[in-house]
Amino acid sequence: MKKTTQKKFHKRLAQYGALTAAITGVADASGQIIYTDIDPDYASVDLNIGLDLNNDMVFDFVIADLPYPAIAINAYQSASGNGFLGSAPNYTYPFALDAGDTISSGQTSWFDGVNGTMNYVSCYNGIGSSNWCGVTDKYLGLRFTVGADQFYGWARLDVNQAGDQFILKEYAYNSTPGEAINAGQQVLGIDENQFSNVRISTLNKAITISNLTNNAEYV
Repeated sequence: MKKTTQKKFHKRLAQYGALTAAITGVADASGQIIYTDIDPDYASVDLNIGLDLNNDMVFDFVIADLPYPAIAINAYQSASGNGFLGSAPNYTYPFALDAGDTISSGQTSWFDGVNGTMNYVSCYNGIGSSNWCGVTDKYLGLRFTVGADQFYGWARLDVNQAGDQFILKEYAYNSTPGEAINAGQQVLGIDENQFSNVRISTLNKAITISNLTNNAEYV
């Protein structure tokens, strides 16, 4: 029976650690989600806040808490193509998405370059088709444009029952142009397809990983 000494065990752990780092690099190469936590949460009464998803000092959206029972989201015209997921039975109402809902080019209900009304007296008077009356931890599905590239993201908010106050908690976007994101998603999962051609072999006390973006060898 082969005996594993403490020294050999620590060396083997180091090898496995290097292997894990290499595999993690495959996922990192495919892009990442840029996440921003607003701490403390931004609570607004009759105030506006600019939403800069990619933190480039340019507002992509403005959430406007107007001085009457209405909260609107503005697809800020820093670039054409900024928009949100929603519907337009009368006014244009952004959806209040649940965690895990997909935000991507595959949706057909994008509204670009228009103001979206999260509510317009509908919470207050019980009329209209607002999706944002008395909700907690719901998500705006957002799309913004930088140059020729479009990016998908989300923002998590609460809106009180009266519809006259919102709380903005966090937001994120997928940094790979055109790639989808799920509402509430903060990290990318590892796509199993990325490893379909990866080969791992050992020879002369070395671990060799082939068919990554860059081949690597760990001794």
